[in-house]
Amino acid sequence: MRESGGFAIEVDDSQISEALAEVSKKEGLLLCPEGAATFAAFKKALQEGLVSSTESVVLFNCASGLKYPMPDSSQFIDMHQPINFADL
Repeated sequence: MRESGGFAIEVDDSQISEALAEVSKKEGLLLCPEGAATFAAFKKALQEGLVSSTESVVLFNCASGLKYPMPDSSQFIDMHQPINFADL
């Protein structure tokens, strides 16, 4: 990490759960917890100024989210009405 100028960052279980739910709701992707951890760490790195919003970043989802409990899907969208994505 030192040679490349990289860094390590820690996220807790609640941040991982929040990231998993956010990606599933906003992007429709079913991440594994490991993949959600990369997104949570990316968000934390943005907040702490470790990466810039103009940088290109690759996040890996290295397993299947199908092995884990499904995120909440109790919210429905009426396909006959305009979608307010901010409410999702």
